[in-house]
Amino acid sequence: MPATRFNQTVEIKARCADHTRIRRLLKSRGAKFLSRETQTDIFYRVSEGRLKLRKSKSEKYLIGYQRPDSRGAKQCLVDLYEYNDPGSLDRVLTGVLGRRLTVRKRRERWLLGSVKFHLDRVDKLGTFLEIEVLGTRGKDDPEDLKRTCEEWLELCGVSPEDLVKVAYADLLEELEACSA
Repeated sequence: MPATRFNQTVEIKARCADHTRIRRLLKSRGAKFLSRETQTDIFYRVSEGRLKLRKSKSEKYLIGYQRPDSRGAKQCLVDLYEYNDPGSLDRVLTGVLGRRLTVRKRRERWLLGSVKFHLDRVDKLGTFLEIEVLGTRGKDDPEDLKRTCEEWLELCGVSPEDLVKVAYADLLEELEACSA
């Protein structure tokens, strides 16, 4: 399987009620529209970090990542494994680790240079904006990536109270706990 070019990001996730405004901003800055699709992320029980199997039209990855749970721009170390058979991989991981939960979302993906933008509509949670500044471990300074991410936060008009510190899986678990 091919290695991924980017294995370090600095990223944010924020609640975002106005995808239209963000879309206009991205178009005005020359961002390239990549896709609009449904993604399913199956999260597995792990003792450290997060592990998910992503199934979508454009992305078929097992994604392991380490990221602190904090608001604002944060460094994320990522390892990707591109797979061909999601059913077999899911059976092995579920059998060994156990499933945590499944996140379903409709995602619009944009790219501008080394910055990825996701306009997400997550089942049961609502609408979000994710900004990921892509980099390479040992090559790109995380502080430079963080500055770029913070510049985009400001350009997109993200307020501190809209920032989300955890993954969608964590938000879903909180929602389920409140509903119980």
